[in-house]
Amino acid sequence: MRWVQALLFFALLPLSLSHFWGSDAEIQDAAWAIGIYFALLWGYVLWMIVQPGDVKRRNVLIPTVFTAVVGIVLVLFLQEMPFFSLLYSATEWNFSPARLLGFVAGVGVIEEGVKLLPIWWLAVKLREIRTPREAAFYAGLSGLAFGVAEAVAYSMAYTEMNFYAQYYGLTGDGHYVILEFLRLITLPFLHCMFSGIAGYYLGLSLLAPQRRTALLLLGVGLAATIHGFYNFFASTWLGVVVAAIAILMFIAYLRSAEQITQHITRQGQGTSPAQPVTVSLEKEVTL
Repeated sequence: MRWVQALLFFALLPLSLSHFWGSDAEIQDAAWAIGIYFALLWGYVLWMIVQPGDVKRRNVLIPTVFTAVVGIVLVLFLQEMPFFSLLYSATEWNFSPARLLGFVAGVGVIEEGVKLLPIWWLAVKLREIRTPREAAFYAGLSGLAFGVAEAVAYSMAYTEMNFYAQYYGLTGDGHYVILEFLRLITLPFLHCMFSGIAGYYLGLSLLAPQRRTALLLLGVGLAATIHGFYNFFASTWLGVVVAAIAILMFIAYLRSAEQITQHITRQGQGTSPAQPVTVSLEKEVTL
């Protein structure tokens, strides 16, 4: 039974890793293993939420491998470009509107745009994606891959900072554990939600070619805005609120997926949508 196989895998993998590495585990290897472990769990949750239908292995591998390898390098390259480097430097300023702008127009736009690139390729060039649900699912996987790769880099930095913090008595070990927990478990899922929203709009653009550019820009812009607001408020309780809004927004879009699809399809055919569809859209999207 598949669910028994999955139960054995997720229950025994951490135990197997402890025996495989023993006391010789490097922080980078351990971070990758734990990050991928929870990404697989989140991927299953994403599949349950989105219900994309038939999933092709190639369409799973392309965005995850591209984003985790090429995407990270591309982000590092773009953030050094003159305009974007200024926006990134603004994120280091004090609590100010300029700092928020840096997180939204700099970090948010670059990361969400890069994460959406392989999904755009699958949908527009290869035509392997046809519905908003499929686009949201594969974009969510791309976000998970990016979140894990980013978490590994931060895990190594956190380990070094924890060593010096412990040496000088600045923080306790608990702070280090919480940071690792946040990076390896929670933040990859938030990346998944941000990317899923952008992917959903990419899926809508497939249904309305005449408005494809506008819908793509709207999707990336919305995801970048939520992403930037989370980063801006991450050190406060408002960060938790923004994260909750992102998750609820993603679910609300999926609940309205078929109705929005009918709405856009009818507009493309030149007929006016029925009134119940419009009312339902307003109720669902403003959840």
